[in-house]
Amino acid sequence: MASRDELKKILDKPILMAPNTYLHFYNGGKLRADFVGEPDPKDDYRSEEWMFSTNRAVTPSRENPPDKGMSRVELPGGEIVLLKEILEAFPKETLGKAHFEKFGATLGILVKIFDVGEGSHIPVHWHPSPEFAKKHLNSPYGKNEAWVVIGTRPDAKAWIGWKEGVSKEDFTKWADAQDVETMRAHMHVIEPKVGDVIFLRDSFVHSLGTGLCILEPQEPTDWNILAEWAAYPFEKEDGLLGLDWETALDAADFSAMSLDYLNNYVLRTPEITREENGNVEEQLVPKEAKPYFNVKRFHVSSKMAIPGDQGFHCVITTQGTGLIRGSFGDVPIKRGKSLLIPTCLPGYELVNEGSGKLEVVYCYPPAL
Repeated sequence: MASRDELKKILDKPILMAPNTYLHFYNGGKLRADFVGEPDPKDDYRSEEWMFSTNRAVTPSRENPPDKGMSRVELPGGEIVLLKEILEAFPKETLGKAHFEKFGATLGILVKIFDVGEGSHIPVHWHPSPEFAKKHLNSPYGKNEAWVVIGTRPDAKAWIGWKEGVSKEDFTKWADAQDVETMRAHMHVIEPKVGDVIFLRDSFVHSLGTGLCILEPQEPTDWNILAEWAAYPFEKEDGLLGLDWETALDAADFSAMSLDYLNNYVLRTPEITREENGNVEEQLVPKEAKPYFNVKRFHVSSKMAIPGDQGFHCVITTQGTGLIRGSFGDVPIKRGKSLLIPTCLPGYELVNEGSGKLEVVYCYPPAL
């Protein structure tokens, strides 16, 4: 077991996250593995990678040990420890006093990658709101989320929201018959491309088809209510979070989603918030997301200063190679690598070291 001194040493610079994937119930993983740089990428049910997580993952039909889903860090001596151990030992240095007092020694956010493989899809499902979770799931968190598309395969699609209002009775009939085709026929279909950003509020019914690899910042839960089970290795009750069907339906929105709302709110147009000598900072999610998380994206052609007054944050390089350069020295970054920037570190620069653009996504915890 690592000593306190060994854990403290890792706070001297940005913290590189160790691999953290596991077997899921839906097949995938080839694009995820390619993104993070694994040799021989393939679809092998390791379809999700939880880079920034102090949460336990629970997967129907799979083994669910107590530390499943929790992020790992490799110490300088080679030992792998849970990120949560470091946060618990040094909460103010890593998370900051205000965050720790409100959320405890947790990130307050979960950031993962998921990849839907050939011939597979993520079931029609929805996520509870924080208010529903407080009432029915003994949790202060629901599952608001954002999708940043980092990879696609041909004909990749997703289904989000209802074109017209749907009754609970009709939806129940479709679910009982496992008539996924009819469910999807009543939903808006989108064809995301790499770089697209989607903000998905809780309660919206949705599904993802083959070929989407998504970087997903979200509330720190694994709350998924599933309306499909026949094609998966679990029963109806396994996908309801321990709720009965009628209560689970109360967590879903069955009203119509307008095309204006879909195209101008759910599907995001990044807002440029800073531009310097060809380097650009973008705001990716609306202000309504900030009680849950915040997401920015940096496009760096040369170098760009990052101030040191923004608390801890999660950094994922999505394109290119470069450095995080600060008083702590130079830390290499490249596509697929994820780092945690502790609160105790000062400001730094993002430096492009490659021939093309350096693109880095920043994920922040809930606003205090």
